[in-house]
Amino acid sequence: MDSMDATKQATSAQQPQASTAAAGAPVPDPRPDAPVQVPAEVPESIEATIDFSEVEFAEEFAEPVTAITPGGVLPLEPAPIEGRLRKAALSVPDEMDECSGFTLFGRRIKSMLYTTDVAVIRNSNADAIFAVYPFTAQPAITQALLTVAECPVFVGVGGGTTAGKRAVQLAAVSEMQGAAGVIVNSPASPEMVEQIASMVDIPVIATVVRCDDVAHAKVKAGAKILNVAAGKDTPAVLRQLREHYPNMPLIASGGRSSLSIRETREAGANAVIWTPPSAQQLQADMMKRYREMGATPEGPILDPIKASAENPMESARADVPIPDEQLAKAHSPRQRLRKSRPGGFFFPRGKGKAGLALLPVIAAIADKFV
Repeated sequence: MDSMDATKQATSAQQPQASTAAAGAPVPDPRPDAPVQVPAEVPESIEATIDFSEVEFAEEFAEPVTAITPGGVLPLEPAPIEGRLRKAALSVPDEMDECSGFTLFGRRIKSMLYTTDVAVIRNSNADAIFAVYPFTAQPAITQALLTVAECPVFVGVGGGTTAGKRAVQLAAVSEMQGAAGVIVNSPASPEMVEQIASMVDIPVIATVVRCDDVAHAKVKAGAKILNVAAGKDTPAVLRQLREHYPNMPLIASGGRSSLSIRETREAGANAVIWTPPSAQQLQADMMKRYREMGATPEGPILDPIKASAENPMESARADVPIPDEQLAKAHSPRQRLRKSRPGGFFFPRGKGKAGLALLPVIAAIADKFV
């Protein structure tokens, strides 16, 4: 009996110690939806972010939103606005929408159009124009491009043939004309980039062909954007530059195919430069389609009734004769003026007939006195 009582007393002495130890640890909640208790102390001012890049949404949330209308089920998004005759005939490839882009004066730029053709520029939907040409830069050409463009225009100011003070002056004039940025070619020295950057308040785009000390010097000199023009090595150079400058805008030519554009974007380009087909190629394609339509097409390409409703002269042919009455009215004011003063007043209008203008006056005075 004494041994059993001693065992009970030892057990009862251990139970308070176990309950005391368990009191310091959190007791788990058996409910399945209960919040998880964390013993660590978390400050209230902690900042956390959530990355949704790898989150997979359900199909019902990923589908486009639609609306039921009298015309049927239509996508719930604004309809594109286009004119009766004018449309965005040259749309940039869809792969360019996936570019990260860079912000210029509050505007997001993902696609750039490499052309100086004013007709192509006017009929494209690119975010910006990349206007460089193999001639000496001229303010007149820059003004023509800025007149027709409806988006930011980056113009070339030299770097190869045109250098030194001339290039700096062209950059200043381009800024005054309204250019969004100036481009210098790869032969431009870092000193030239520094002079232009100190002169203008618009970004300087420095063209580089490799990731070397010259490219790094141009960045230190003040280049805000790097244009990679390394040909087939462009993706490799982009990757090298991206390792050195993770936050710097990089642009590069994506060529004409969707595969090359995707490769350029994946290599690290924020915006891709797209080379559109020339106006001559588009015209040749259009004429080919017109010839295949035959002499009597099924429907008119342009509705002349709507055009004449806006401007009646649109329906008039070039060979319509002008009535003689309209020609007579056009010349009548000058003829009436000449008829009212056939011989002048004191001075004759005829050739070699001096004094004939005074004969009617002399005859009238003579009749009075006779």
